[in-house]
Amino acid sequence: MKKSNLAKSIAISMLLVLLTLPLFALNTSSGNIKLIGAYPLEAKMEAGYTLKIPMLEGENPLFSGNNLKVKGLLGLSPVAATLGVDAVLTPIAVMELTLGGSLGTGWDFDPMGLSGLLMSTDNIGVSDLTADSLGGVYYKGRAGAALQFDTGVIFPGDWTSILLRTYHEIMYQGYTGAKKDEAWEYETSGAKVNGFNYKGEYIVGYKLPIMLNMVALQLETFSYNLLGDVSHPFKYDVGVIGNVEFFDGLNLTVIVQGTNLTKDKATKEVSVTDFRYKRVGVMLNYSF
Repeated sequence: MKKSNLAKSIAISMLLVLLTLPLFALNTSSGNIKLIGAYPLEAKMEAGYTLKIPMLEGENPLFSGNNLKVKGLLGLSPVAATLGVDAVLTPIAVMELTLGGSLGTGWDFDPMGLSGLLMSTDNIGVSDLTADSLGGVYYKGRAGAALQFDTGVIFPGDWTSILLRTYHEIMYQGYTGAKKDEAWEYETSGAKVNGFNYKGEYIVGYKLPIMLNMVALQLETFSYNLLGDVSHPFKYDVGVIGNVEFFDGLNLTVIVQGTNLTKDKATKEVSVTDFRYKRVGVMLNYSF
């Protein structure tokens, strides 16, 4: 399938999902707005809408809450805009299956010296990437699976809840303006080529019955261009997370991250280096 056809297919699928949502009965819906910031400088706003549809329910506690969540997300930063839709199926209390996609484009933001879309006509890491403002469409299709467990289900109590979660995702990312093996960068995330990538996530968290209601340790692993002719060294981020709940619906999450990834300033190529500080990130989330 051509890249342009793939982008059209993702867009049509998103539209069909959104148009058929009112047909579902016995569902609940919610929305949220996130303000995301980080140092070194990063800023983004996200608005989301979630429709929760009861599905595959049973009497057993493992199946009583089974559902399908359809999530729409609009993200906007100083250099890019992204629209995404995900379907998240909970077939059993300890598992989630995700299928989704997103589309986006980017532009230059001269006051910060940033570009949301960069492209090269050479292989990744060979030559400098140059701005390609609004020159094409970034697209991503993804499939993932999560396993999760909360000890508070077995040992009820205010101080007995330890959350364990692991998530694994295979995604195909591409840019309509790039040919085979031509490097591009979207939203300052590092140079990539059209192809399959992998992301893994591992979280151990402790829930607290106080305003600081969660502390957690997170490990994220990455592998790029899985089917390409390059090696795939172990790339990872490690984060320490704290979440403060001001009141029902308003949360502030703070994460301090370290990484063994580095990005070349000229080529934008992502490679492995010694473990080092990466950033401090904050996320203010209001749910309604």
